[in-house]
Amino acid sequence: MASPERERKRKRDAQGQPRPVVPSSSSQSQVIKINRKDVGSHPPIIASIHGVELPTDLTFSAFSKKSKVSKHMSGGTKGEARETEYCLQAQTSRIEYDGRVEGEDGLSYYVGVYDPEKGSVDVYPSPLVHVRRQVRRLKEKEIPEKASTGTLMDSRQALSAAFGNRTSRKALKDEQLNAITSSTLGSTGATSVVSAISSAVDSATALLPTSESLRTGSGNSKYLPPIHADEEGVTVDTVYRIEEMVEKKVLDGCAEGVREWEKSVRAGGEVESTISPHYVTSRIRGVIDSGANVTKRLKILRYIEHMIQFHRLFINSFSNTVYRPKLYDTFVSDDKAITSHLIDTFTDAKNQNKNERQLSKTKLTKLYCWLMILCLKVEEDGRMDLFDLVQDLQIERREVEMAAREIGARVEAFKEGYLKLMGYGKEEAREHKLVALRLPLVFPKNKMLQVRKR
Repeated sequence: MASPERERKRKRDAQGQPRPVVPSSSSQSQVIKINRKDVGSHPPIIASIHGVELPTDLTFSAFSKKSKVSKHMSGGTKGEARETEYCLQAQTSRIEYDGRVEGEDGLSYYVGVYDPEKGSVDVYPSPLVHVRRQVRRLKEKEIPEKASTGTLMDSRQALSAAFGNRTSRKALKDEQLNAITSSTLGSTGATSVVSAISSAVDSATALLPTSESLRTGSGNSKYLPPIHADEEGVTVDTVYRIEEMVEKKVLDGCAEGVREWEKSVRAGGEVESTISPHYVTSRIRGVIDSGANVTKRLKILRYIEHMIQFHRLFINSFSNTVYRPKLYDTFVSDDKAITSHLIDTFTDAKNQNKNERQLSKTKLTKLYCWLMILCLKVEEDGRMDLFDLVQDLQIERREVEMAAREIGARVEAFKEGYLKLMGYGKEEAREHKLVALRLPLVFPKNKMLQVRKR
């Protein structure tokens, strides 16, 4: 054993000097921050390629597709969820390469990107796909073989022919004997069938609205009066014409009630409507004081009062149906012409009985649309608050908003300054919506014209 006093041997260089001490890398350790990033719908994809040699100029196309899968919920029940499957695809003149996720191995895969300047690693979750190759010609041969297996109906018929009883075999034989094919028809018969179908389709679709008419609102003729939005020099007041909605003799029938309103207001009294205590009552004095087209606007306002009373009478009746002779006795109007116009315009005969008048869903929507048009004609600037009309009709606000959009009007929220000026809170502000009729009219998109997103 060496003596402790003995001097230790030190390594020296060629000149006999001690070698410099190299600092340990552990002394210069650096803290690296790991950040997990959200990749959204376009994550990086990890491809596993076993036993496949790829061409150097091969380019893969990445795509995703969603599918419904059943999953066990926490409560022990099964529910449906949508999962996204990521795929890779490439091909040459002979070989086709497909990359797909093959089952779940219980592991999660990530791609890390190191940034030496920031000293951080961005980690992205990445799906793992396995790339397989297949000869294109062999794949094309498999397609007609699968198609030749037949449909489910063919399989059932073959099963009945092989193992069915006497009744099922007889039914199958009768079906085969009565089958109509192109060979049984012949060239002349096939041509006549095609021409008959074409003529039937043309006659059946002749009265259907076109796509353009549905976009402009002219296809909604069952709800709306004639629209003059495409005419030259049209204004907000003339896009819907009052004479095409309500006949002159019907409006003249409202003259007696209008004279009573004017007489009461000019005498300094208060005018109140028991039928429409919110909308009509709050606008009588304003229309008279404005001095602009007073008589016509008051007649429209009086007709609106009759429409609200007519709506309330049918809504409160059983199955929205009223007996016509009883309607003339129950409904109080200024003139019988008003009652007849409301019955003919907004009701249908129930079970082909002209005396049984019903307010159907279609006619109810029409009544709301016409009511919105007439209310906007009463307003000077074509703008109004929905709240008063909703209160008088005693229906949900969304039904009146839907009718406003059907006529091409815009439904907007009031500005905060106006709401504060009126002293409305948050709950009250939700019930007050502004309806404005402006050109060009904006109609709701027809659902049949929208392209379904896959």
